[in-house]
Amino acid sequence: MSEVSLIKTDRFARNKYDSAIYKRQLRQNGVQIFYAAEAIPDGPEGIILESLMEGLAEYYSAELAQKIKRGMHESALKCRVLGNTMPLGYRVSQDHTYEIDPESAKAVEIIFNMYIEQYPNADICRRLNELGFKTSRGNPFNKNSVSRIIQNEMYIGIYKAAGVRVEDGVPALIPKETFYLAQKERGRRKVSKKKRTGVAEYMLSGKLFCGYCKKPMVGVSGTGKGGGKFYYYQCPTVRQKGACHKEHVRRDFIEDLIVQKTVEHVLQPEILTDIVKRLYRLQSESDTRDQDIAYYRKKLKENQKAMDNIIKAIEKGLAAETLLQRLDGLESEKVAIEGELAYFQSLKFGLSEEEMLFFLRQFLSPGNDWTEYKRRIINSFIQQVFLYDDHFLVYYNIQKNGVQDFNSVVLTEGSGFDELSLSSIQGALSCFIAVLGLFSLYCNVFPGKNGSYM
Repeated sequence: MSEVSLIKTDRFARNKYDSAIYKRQLRQNGVQIFYAAEAIPDGPEGIILESLMEGLAEYYSAELAQKIKRGMHESALKCRVLGNTMPLGYRVSQDHTYEIDPESAKAVEIIFNMYIEQYPNADICRRLNELGFKTSRGNPFNKNSVSRIIQNEMYIGIYKAAGVRVEDGVPALIPKETFYLAQKERGRRKVSKKKRTGVAEYMLSGKLFCGYCKKPMVGVSGTGKGGGKFYYYQCPTVRQKGACHKEHVRRDFIEDLIVQKTVEHVLQPEILTDIVKRLYRLQSESDTRDQDIAYYRKKLKENQKAMDNIIKAIEKGLAAETLLQRLDGLESEKVAIEGELAYFQSLKFGLSEEEMLFFLRQFLSPGNDWTEYKRRIINSFIQQVFLYDDHFLVYYNIQKNGVQDFNSVVLTEGSGFDELSLSSIQGALSCFIAVLGLFSLYCNVFPGKNGSYM
């Protein structure tokens, strides 16, 4: 098993959706992730704790981005230069606004004039490179360089940045008539491209299993008579004669149902409060910050003692070249140790109970994006789902004593999983959560008239 080490969870990805996808790909390739500054325990509870830490990092990142965006907006209102990339033909003035650079502006004029005269992009680039012009980044021109310049409205004096658009906000480099003639020529050259069909997402992939043969169900799709696309989960052994009789199930139906039942029976305020207490205790037991601080303090004392011994030896006249070299090495080592010690001393210990509860409460409301809400619930709480033709069994990321042996769980049809079992599970749910036990939720799912799920 390979390993990847990171400082904190917020160094892995910019949002929880990307993080879930990348981590799943790493797990499939046998790569395990460790965090130096955050103690995340192994096991299903660690998934919830890690999800909360990612949520907190995303929250602080969004807050910081909002402040930065506000500052950039104020600068944009003054038509100031934002960012490091300077459009060809311009340079930064003393008051940090745009001004025309006479040398590179000539290249922009050549590009627009040759483009209007219907010279191919390759010929325009060849001409510019022969004349010794470079792009704004100092590279030779290519076809993409020409296309970007032709579409840039800054060359007719329009400033655009941070959501601000100001007419005559920068000095115009070419006449508007020339710019609009170039856009007309671009429209003539434009070639329509066939729209790509997006890759279908199956959120329960790797978590949904056939209740009869225990094989992981796979996502499949088909096209109806009217041309509409349909998406399903299917047992992979169904097509093998006599292997399995499991009916396929519509993707959106089963995903929506599992999330709805999770919200109804698990994501209740009093249960979330109890989960927070258990997670905080688990986090506290796994925290190694004090040990890290003690370790580097000990290393610092050892380093100082070694330096004192060398200094004493030098004072006695034993100033050998090797001793001086060793002293230099110890001084460099001391700086490194002090840096590590300061780092661990400045670390904030995990998440507080209030922060955990705050982020868990975000799961109580789907907001305006049901798809994103489903993704968050499934990635954070669902461990495994065993699906039958008339009911399903869900295992959540909460456990008591290690990993549950799923082979010992009785998963037979007709085990009394009716509507009454739903209410009985809800009544006993708080007890299961209180001991961080692995609990299950049985739900009835009745097929439609045609034998498939509606």
